[in-house]
Amino acid sequence: MIASENAVRESGLPWTFLRARMFMSNTLEWVGQLRQGDVVRAPFAGVRAAVVDPYDIAACAATALTSQDHEGRIHTVSGPQSLLPADRVRILGEILGRDLTCEGVPDDEAYREMSARMPVPYVDAFFSFYVDGTLDESGVVNTVEEVTGRAPRTFRAWAEAHADAFR
Repeated sequence: MIASENAVRESGLPWTFLRARMFMSNTLEWVGQLRQGDVVRAPFAGVRAAVVDPYDIAACAATALTSQDHEGRIHTVSGPQSLLPADRVRILGEILGRDLTCEGVPDDEAYREMSARMPVPYVDAFFSFYVDGTLDESGVVNTVEEVTGRAPRTFRAWAEAHADAFR
């Protein structure tokens, strides 16, 4: 358990926790690269994640907030597919009508680049998760369908809805 969840539990208030996998919207960090050319350089290129649309997280939250059925429960929320960064790049390329390539960033270079734009403890956490393997976000779970009654949105659907951001 993490400290924030403990604090909520100890408050005595009703609670529901949503633990979401990697957000599909994190893909927006590639916008600058795609405006410069057809290569996306991505750290942790060999790591699969069942990326989830923030819309689905919000739908689960709305349901949990408006129903007592979820009180005291922990919901892990994922998308419907476990994808590598290269899979997301390929899907974006198909939608944009471009021949895109994903290139993995070596760990030492990724560490330097990430440290330049975010606090080092966050960078260390990402490396612990994805290089050391302390967090596995590759598993697909059916929480979105169980909670909302509909299937989660695919990365393709998210990318189609946000294609203009990448043009």
